[in-house]
Amino acid sequence: MRGLSRILLCSAATATTALAVTTLPTATAEPTTEASSCAAVKVVTVRGTLEPQVGSLLLTPLATQIAAESGRPTTVTELDYPASMAPDSSVRGVENLTALLETTATACPDQQLVLLGYSQGARVITNTLRPGTTLTDRAAARIDAIALFGNPLFNGADPYNRGNYDPALSGTGALAPGALAPFTDRLHSYCNTGDRVCQGGDPAAGFANALSYGHFAYFINGNRTEAATFVRERLG
Repeated sequence: MRGLSRILLCSAATATTALAVTTLPTATAEPTTEASSCAAVKVVTVRGTLEPQVGSLLLTPLATQIAAESGRPTTVTELDYPASMAPDSSVRGVENLTALLETTATACPDQQLVLLGYSQGARVITNTLRPGTTLTDRAAARIDAIALFGNPLFNGADPYNRGNYDPALSGTGALAPGALAPFTDRLHSYCNTGDRVCQGGDPAAGFANALSYGHFAYFINGNRTEAATFVRERLG
């Protein structure tokens, strides 16, 4: 746990520094659930457990890259939710993300939407989009691209999966195959061998699964670059 704390503290410091020195006038960060503008593109990041509210080391650089490559005014919103180990953390995330998507669909019907989620954040996005939720078809239709990393609800049989994962293995709380079928063309879900969150971890181990090396591989392998290319093509 001490090792993880050091990793997270370093991640937060690095991301904060990167944001401070990067000048991208087409992107603005707004950790809120309100649709404050109708920029051409809105990127919503949903961070992993214990990551800081502002500056996910994995998602913030990706969102910034997407904003720069879109060539259009882009808003980057870091979803406000606990991202803690509390039982209701992801539930509150789903509530806030649903509210954000519904508000955006009403206020900015022509805005292109991108969703990025890591670990618990990937769970939040998945549970927001899965069948039977309160998200309306109108709001769901506004989402142009989705990139998930280390999703606990990962199912190895889904066609939108990416990474060097073992198709025979799934996440600690895997959904049924095809649960997100309506988003197949708009979704890439990245999972890597050795990530016990999305590759056969022990559900009883809980947060300990996130301490696996594979769960941090997304920070240094090519998945983030692949995701940026995928999103750019979808927005094109």
